[in-house]
Amino acid sequence: MRTSNGTWQQLWRAFFPPKVWHGIIAIMVTAPVMGYGLLMTIQTPWGVGPWDVLHLGLARQLGITVGRANQLAGAAIILLILLLRGRTLTVVTVLNVITIGWWMDRFSAWGLVPYVDGWPGLLFLAAGIVVMGFGVALYLHPGQGAGPRDGLMVTLHERTGQPLYRIKIAMDLAALAGGWLLGGPVGIGTVMVAFGLGPVIDGFRTLLRRLEAGRAASEPAAGPERPAGTAAGPDGGTQAAGE
Repeated sequence: MRTSNGTWQQLWRAFFPPKVWHGIIAIMVTAPVMGYGLLMTIQTPWGVGPWDVLHLGLARQLGITVGRANQLAGAAIILLILLLRGRTLTVVTVLNVITIGWWMDRFSAWGLVPYVDGWPGLLFLAAGIVVMGFGVALYLHPGQGAGPRDGLMVTLHERTGQPLYRIKIAMDLAALAGGWLLGGPVGIGTVMVAFGLGPVIDGFRTLLRRLEAGRAASEPAAGPERPAGTAAGPDGGTQAAGE
């Protein structure tokens, strides 16, 4: 019994790590941003990102919404992580799968994301990449969980020893090929998302770290109490957000 209880306690602590509430708040706030940005990249005739090729292919074959297809793919990836005994799964990962797909379907049902045809569609798609990248950066900033695809990437890295970039490329190509076979749209937008989203996320994450470091530097340093009328010294300490 002790061994069983200890195992359950370990699983519970892994699923609800310390400060996980920061990640829960982050995903609940940023899910609509990411969902809206994803829909923007879909609502053009120029093709979609590698994983959305798969999602749209699944939606077409199963007769479900793209949000539901997003959730279905995410649930399958979570199951694969569990089978591989990955250590990246937290409650934030599960909320990621549920909430982003839910918001995508809500925005679609409400008609809040227009379909943009022709050359303006490329600009709309690029704007969607920026919106989505901003949402992902906000979501990752607390460092309390990642989405299922990133979790699978890390798990495969730990199991195979292959570099993360190789695993990411292989995963993206597999999703792209599978989605294309299912009838998902491929085009220049696929290349834009595949090569543009990462740098946008990195740019926003760098900006968020600098903003937090600047805020920390502007706060007075904690120290011993000084007699009244004594001037406070400058605060020289800065600390960027951990990952």
